[in-house]
Amino acid sequence: MSDAGLYENPLVPNKKLLQMYSVMADARALDEHIAGMQKGVKARRRLESTKGQEACRVSTALELLPGDLVSDSQAGVVMDLIAGAQSKAQIDSLLGRVVEFHAGKIDGARLAREGALARVLPWVEDASSRLRMAMGAALSFKTLKRGSVVVAYVGRSELDKKERQEIIESVAKLDLPMILVVLPSRGDKKDGVNQLSAKVRGWGMPGIPVDANDAVALYRVTQESLGRIRGGGGPVLIECKGYRVDGVGGDSRQDPLVQMKSFLLGRKVCTKAWLERAGERLRKRISSTEQ
Repeated sequence: MSDAGLYENPLVPNKKLLQMYSVMADARALDEHIAGMQKGVKARRRLESTKGQEACRVSTALELLPGDLVSDSQAGVVMDLIAGAQSKAQIDSLLGRVVEFHAGKIDGARLAREGALARVLPWVEDASSRLRMAMGAALSFKTLKRGSVVVAYVGRSELDKKERQEIIESVAKLDLPMILVVLPSRGDKKDGVNQLSAKVRGWGMPGIPVDANDAVALYRVTQESLGRIRGGGGPVLIECKGYRVDGVGGDSRQDPLVQMKSFLLGRKVCTKAWLERAGERLRKRISSTEQ
């Protein structure tokens, strides 16, 4: 059986599905490698894990264009990887920046901004300030008629209800070219039923709830949202619902990589051997940079 498989959805071609899984696997491998690097590092100098967020991040950032920007919900280098930092030199640069962060030589803002592609906005701890910075970037895009988009990630529990409503209403009123991607809280078994998505519609913005572990659904919703925004249709909020990573035990309903593997194999898009190669690709590249 070839990697092209037997089934082809024109909305999400098989080559795109394979690319999606490859980048998700790379993001997981990088996150796990950083976790190993952080053993013995003081808690305040550790980077927060993105494990379990691979579908939320990859599917919403994979088709960004040169000139688009990302506002991340946490300091780190995984979004640089997703944005295209894949060469040996770039991987070495990512890991070097993590070492400097652990040693206190750079802060979270520089850790994000010194990426090879410079696509990630400077990170600040205060979520409200971070999102307002993203709004400023989006407003400049709109004013200059750049046609570019800002994708802003925010944890569901990062803002209180009043701040969240004020920011969403401002983004909608200004008609900014933004996608707000709301990440669910780690460890949640349930994350409400379309609660935030329903509320934001009353605040002037489309809100779309999507399974946080369903990379294909997230990709399709993002493509539709990008088309809307680039066509002048206004901002969109994507609410990622209910991932739970700790103690997943290989349950495909709780781990986006396991779910994507099942999807690809079930539709004969690739072989188990291909999945194994994809899963080890970045680990081998990291090993080669350390020799």
